[in-house]
Amino acid sequence: MTTRGLMLMGHGTKSAKGQAQFHELVALAAQRFDGPVTGGFIELAQPTMFEAVDEIAAKGIDELIIAPVVLLPAGHLKDDAAELTNYARRQWPQLVVHLASDLGTTAELITRLNQCIDGVDEATEAILVVGRGASDPSANAELHAITRLVSESRGYPKTHTAFVSLTPPDVTTGLETLALLGAQSVVVAPYFLFHGVLLDRIASQALDWATTHHMTVAISEELGPHPLVIDALWLRVQEAIGGDVRTNCDTCLYRSPLSITSATALP
Repeated sequence: MTTRGLMLMGHGTKSAKGQAQFHELVALAAQRFDGPVTGGFIELAQPTMFEAVDEIAAKGIDELIIAPVVLLPAGHLKDDAAELTNYARRQWPQLVVHLASDLGTTAELITRLNQCIDGVDEATEAILVVGRGASDPSANAELHAITRLVSESRGYPKTHTAFVSLTPPDVTTGLETLALLGAQSVVVAPYFLFHGVLLDRIASQALDWATTHHMTVAISEELGPHPLVIDALWLRVQEAIGGDVRTNCDTCLYRSPLSITSATALP
């Protein structure tokens, strides 16, 4: 009988709250998975993702599923998760290693984001969905799609998308755009899984802007280790076990050279 292990790869943060939220998600996953489950971080926290792979591989499993706990398909999926998969296959050659996709855009995560927005006491006249931002245009485009899905699910309030790093528009530009559209009160909805320094930065920038512009701005909570997040993760784990892993890569910079080569090779 095949024994499978599940390793959750988290981003990592210096925030004790953020680390605790990740470990809570690992514990929730362990309640569903029939086999050993562990978690490790890409950076900024312990154990590292490599230490976590070594720990679970030493338990005598036959197959390992690596599940990146990342929301969108950027470098942490395409670089770090790929590096970790290669490491596991090189260090533990007897293992069959499966790599799951990013959590992606799912109904479960849209529902959870709406729950977070509904948890704000202030009236929701307009919504600014804020993501981490990436150098990967595919991941940034995915956040715009999520904002649109939130808008449609809530009857088309004023909505906009912003990023806290790496790509425009930034948080204050997003708020200014909503103000120009006539919004007097805005819920800033960070599209993040766990607490960390970037969430503090989003809140600081948004509240400072609200003070100087005499606007009402409230910040919704992060998605957190919620059952709906586990539901979304479980979709990816089942895809990995079934060998049907897909990611939204077709327009990203990582895939462009390959696409050009393939097109050139066609008759």
